[in-house]
Amino acid sequence: MKKIRYRSSLIFFAVLLLSLSNLNAQKKQSPFVVNLSEDGSQYIKFGMNLQVWGRYSELNPGSKIGTDEVNQTYDIVIRRLRLQAMGMLTENIFFHLQLGQNNINFQQNSGPSNAPLSIMDALGEYHFNDKLHIGGGLTAWGAGTTRYSANSSSSHLTLDTPMYQQFINTSSTFGNRNLSIYAKGDLGKFNYRAAITNPYKNSVNNLGINSTLSTETPRAQYSGILTYSFFEKESLEDPYHKGTYLGTKKVFNLALGYMTQAKAMWHLTADDKIAHDDMSVLGFDVFYDSPINDKGAAITAYASYNNNNYGRNYIQSVSTPNPAVGDNGLINGSGAGFIGVGTGNIYYGQFGYLFAKSSNAAKKGRFQPYVAAQVAALEALDTPMTMYEIGANYYTTGTFGPKFSLNYQNRAIYDNPLIGKYKQSDRLGTVVLQCQVSF
Repeated sequence: MKKIRYRSSLIFFAVLLLSLSNLNAQKKQSPFVVNLSEDGSQYIKFGMNLQVWGRYSELNPGSKIGTDEVNQTYDIVIRRLRLQAMGMLTENIFFHLQLGQNNINFQQNSGPSNAPLSIMDALGEYHFNDKLHIGGGLTAWGAGTTRYSANSSSSHLTLDTPMYQQFINTSSTFGNRNLSIYAKGDLGKFNYRAAITNPYKNSVNNLGINSTLSTETPRAQYSGILTYSFFEKESLEDPYHKGTYLGTKKVFNLALGYMTQAKAMWHLTADDKIAHDDMSVLGFDVFYDSPINDKGAAITAYASYNNNNYGRNYIQSVSTPNPAVGDNGLINGSGAGFIGVGTGNIYYGQFGYLFAKSSNAAKKGRFQPYVAAQVAALEALDTPMTMYEIGANYYTTGTFGPKFSLNYQNRAIYDNPLIGKYKQSDRLGTVVLQCQVSF
């Protein structure tokens, strides 16, 4: 019955999209936007994004594929699949519905065809004016403290978003979506987002002397981001920030964010009693994207800082998507994971350069090389964890849509000592070739 429902949903979505596309084609409008009013202020628009990876990974010590312990692997991954519809139904009512799935690879023993589409966004909003929109549902408006806590997956500068910014949230599905009520709006040069989230309950009990996520009924989570725009302002239509504008806008933003949840964490005291820790995260970041000449060349730059408090020696592995499995005791996580989140300070930066348009109008493709790095100076580590990436995007039409990306990532690996802090023992790498198709 579940398969039938999922397939029926897909068929319905496809038929609706085809019907509306034919209607718009008759009106000579975009095939993916339906205007409900003559001035276009009321509309419904549709989108799709598919990311397919071919990947080679050097695996962390102790990683297994099946029952075999291995140190490297190749895999093919459907990193993301998105189908969405959103729009203004009246002068005040906005909706957003998104279906999708993440990280489908050979680890699904029952086969990728049995990985169902899930509801990723389902929300409604009331717009009082530009200064105040109030909404609620399953959403990323309360996702975290920095820009890529909620990212536009179709416009990444790097191969993938800095996932630690989504893992900062200690309770979430698909990394950054939760059941929330929220407010957002524009206040002159500022825009804001603030949310109250009902976190999902953790079911894995790792209670010990170091802080871990509590399995008790979670308390409300509060979050918000305040952004100042020096130049052009970014859209607040949906919560997902673009990674690059390909020189189509001039954006320079500074943002300050917070997230807190009372008694989210716990640990054992010296006399074996349970003590609780509040979770609190502060974030600051800066984003710059601008054309640099009249031929379309552009630069994109981003830097962020997070101060995280999850309690004593808390750490979490970042591994998305995971090409292998392993015992829970693996400090780096299994597969291609690395220690990316924990109590302490995290620094991240990325830079990209978009080459100018070709003087030959027939050559529409454009290259965009980039570099990125993360430094996690965490309480539990003897030395900061460093991860760096280098890669390039090739946009086949010179705009958002079909693109190919090649990325190399190198990460620090740590030993699990009997006493004391974790010490770096090795560095391992991952190479990914991505094909993305979106509209």
